[in-house]
Amino acid sequence: MAALRLYAQLVSASLRAQMQYKIDFIVSTFLDAIFQAVDFVLLAAIMLRFPEIAGWTLYEIGLLYGMSWIAMSLYRTFAPELHNFDRYIVQGNFDSLLIRPWPTLMVLLSRNLELRKIGGALQGALVFWFSASHLLRSGRLEWGEVAILIGLSVTGTLIPFALSLATAACSFWIVRSGDLQTFTMYAPITASQYPLSVFPGWLRALLSSVLPVAFINYVPVQYLLEKGGSAWSLVSPPVVSALCLIAAYSLWRLGERRYHSTGT
Repeated sequence: MAALRLYAQLVSASLRAQMQYKIDFIVSTFLDAIFQAVDFVLLAAIMLRFPEIAGWTLYEIGLLYGMSWIAMSLYRTFAPELHNFDRYIVQGNFDSLLIRPWPTLMVLLSRNLELRKIGGALQGALVFWFSASHLLRSGRLEWGEVAILIGLSVTGTLIPFALSLATAACSFWIVRSGDLQTFTMYAPITASQYPLSVFPGWLRALLSSVLPVAFINYVPVQYLLEKGGSAWSLVSPPVVSALCLIAAYSLWRLGERRYHSTGT
């Protein structure tokens, strides 16, 4: 409980500092949402020419897109320091975390909140609601199913967080992990915005196992739209999220024990 109170206090201090520049916060949040919307606008333009992609309509893909961006943006909001963790290793700043009487990961996460990334989550939520509303009117989804998908969008945040934590942990061995993020974060998250059925078999297997972004959105959406899967498709996402988090934190602890500082 003491650790949680400390985390809340540090986060509160970070929020107060950022709210000193309210106009900057509003503008940057709005621009972040606009930039993220470009991807969906381009996708929608393509879908106007091709009504379906591998049997998926624009509104069905919109569910995938919205859930993916909600999860990714919430992760980037609450863990920006983790996303750029390799600089702590390069500059030797990780030493300052080790001397604190608190878990290093908790101290790292409490150092900063990138509130402007909320714009991406709001944009994802708008696309999700736009798509879900149409599917509700057409009878493809029910209100209870939409509520399930909203809940899974939030719990799905743990998957990009776990992937980022594992990537950050690799910095203890390889030091710079920026290029690795392209393969463990950016490419998989981008792929999760589309139906996995459009990808070759080996890539579908990869995105459903080692880099399980399919459980953020595709697995439950596929089942609720009656495109495959079973009732387990609604239970597996939070289970997989929890397992990914445990595995990533174990790797973090292993790397933390091997850390030898910069030597300067």
